[in-house]
Amino acid sequence: MLLIIIKKKIADENVIWLIKQILKNFECELPGKGMPLGNYTSQFFANVYLNELDYFVKHRLKARYYIRYVDDFVILHRRKKLLEVYKGMIDEFLSTTLKLTLHPDKSQVIHLRDGLTFVGYRIFYYNKRLRKRNMRRFMKSFEERLKLYGDGVLPYKIFIEQLQGWFGYAQWANTYKFRKEILERINFIKWQRENI
Repeated sequence: MLLIIIKKKIADENVIWLIKQILKNFECELPGKGMPLGNYTSQFFANVYLNELDYFVKHRLKARYYIRYVDDFVILHRRKKLLEVYKGMIDEFLSTTLKLTLHPDKSQVIHLRDGLTFVGYRIFYYNKRLRKRNMRRFMKSFEERLKLYGDGVLPYKIFIEQLQGWFGYAQWANTYKFRKEILERINFIKWQRENI
């Protein structure tokens, strides 16, 4: 199905051949299904494939507040019943047109006041938090790296470089105090190492 969608936009047979090679390079339990996670081409192909969903939601359902990032999407509306109708129609569209299914546990109609999990954040009306699971994972990794740095095994420059990606992600949530505490801990260990 992905190739059919791509061929509507790209006529160059050499490009189509290259895309086929990329898609064949991944082995899956079900032939012709799935893509390697974390791969840039997977993100690109997911966006191409789910562009069909975007058109369906925006033009057929006429949902005004629709946001999608790769395979995560939300629709915001005041009327819960309408969202439930949308969910049923999207589920039908995905299964018949794109041969996909909504995740049974993650696809739900909820009140925004209860918080919405989207692209690694917990989003509420007036603030955005990091998911607890992501925080636990970060803290475990951070404590290990901080010990390595404190023991002189991990150089300061590499330690800071390893943190930059996480800080880039965390800065979009309400984490100013938390990030400040992390930097204070690092600077304290740095000060200790330089003054011993």
